[in-house]
Amino acid sequence: MSSNPHDALFKDVFGDPAHARGALRSVMPPALAEALDWSSLARQPGSFVDPALREQHTDLLFSVTWRSGGAALIFFLFEHQSTVDPAMGYRLLRYQLRIWERWRATRPDEKRLPAILPVVLYHGTSPWSAPRSFSALFDLPSHVRPAIERSMVNFDYIVDDLSAIRDDELRARAALTALGKLVELCFKHSRNRDEFLELLEGWGALMHEVMDAPNGLEALRHVMGYILQVHDHKASVIAAVVERAAGPEAKEAIMTEGERLIQQGVQQGVQQGIQQGVQQGQRDLLLLVLKGRFGTAVDAEAELRLATASAEQLARWALRFHAAASLSELFAG
Repeated sequence: MSSNPHDALFKDVFGDPAHARGALRSVMPPALAEALDWSSLARQPGSFVDPALREQHTDLLFSVTWRSGGAALIFFLFEHQSTVDPAMGYRLLRYQLRIWERWRATRPDEKRLPAILPVVLYHGTSPWSAPRSFSALFDLPSHVRPAIERSMVNFDYIVDDLSAIRDDELRARAALTALGKLVELCFKHSRNRDEFLELLEGWGALMHEVMDAPNGLEALRHVMGYILQVHDHKASVIAAVVERAAGPEAKEAIMTEGERLIQQGVQQGVQQGIQQGVQQGQRDLLLLVLKGRFGTAVDAEAELRLATASAEQLARWALRFHAAASLSELFAG
C-alpha cells in the first residue's frame, strides 16, 4: 500500500487489537460475532504475507479463536480503501493464497486450512460500487453462469462503507472504542471541507472520551495530525475549534502535532533542495505554535518574518523552538 495520511492513521489505530476488535465486530454477522472469542484477537506480523507482495501486501491481518475452544483459528484480512478498486476481489484472493501458502509451509501435516474473512473499511466520495463477490469478475455470458458458478472460485467480502452510514449510526456502534469512532468519522468526512469544522466542534464529547482513555492524549495527537494533513483550513482555525469543543488539552495535542509536522515537512523540503520555501500551511503551523508559546510577542513584524522566510530559516526556527527562551532568541542570527 502506498504511504498516505489515510493509510498511516488506519494502521496506527486499527493495528491495535483493542480498536480493531470493535471495528471488526461491528460489521460481523451476529452468528459469527457470537461464535468468536474476541478477547483472543491478535495481530499477525506483516511477514506472514509473501515478500513478493511487499509493495501491496495486506493492510492488517488478525487471528481469533472460537468461543467453543480448540486450536482452530479464523483470520480477518482488514483492508483500508479511500477509493473504489474494481479489482478488489482479485487483490483479496492473492492475499488469501499467500496466507494459506505460508500456513501450510509451517504446518505440513495439517489437512485443513484456516478460514479467512476479508473486510474492507472504505471511505470515499461516493458509495462502494465495485463487485463484492469474486465471481462477478469473470467474463461469462449470463445464461451460462448459473450452470458453472458452483465450479468456479468464489467468495464475498464485507465492505464497511462509511459513506453509506449516518454519523449517529456510526457513533452508536457499541463495540467500537471512542478512538475508533473518532477515526471513522474523520475518514468519512475527510473530503468534506465545507462542513468539517462544524462537524469537528460537535465531536467534543468524543474527543474527551479519547483523552480519558489510557494514552489518550497521544492517540488524539495522531488524529489531529491526520486532520492537519488532509484539510486545508488554517491550523489556527482548526486549533480554535478543537479548543472550544474539547478544551485546552485537546488544543495542545494539535499544537504538538503541528510542531512535529513543521519540523518534518521543513527538513524534508530542505533535503530535497526546495529553494522556494515551504507550503503556506507549514508557515501557518509555525505561526500557531509560536503564538501558543510567546503570546502577544508574536506581532505583525514577526508574522512578516515568517511570511518572507526561506526554507532554511524556517527549518532553523523549527529546530530552535523548544530551546529558545524568547522570540528574539528564536530569530537571532
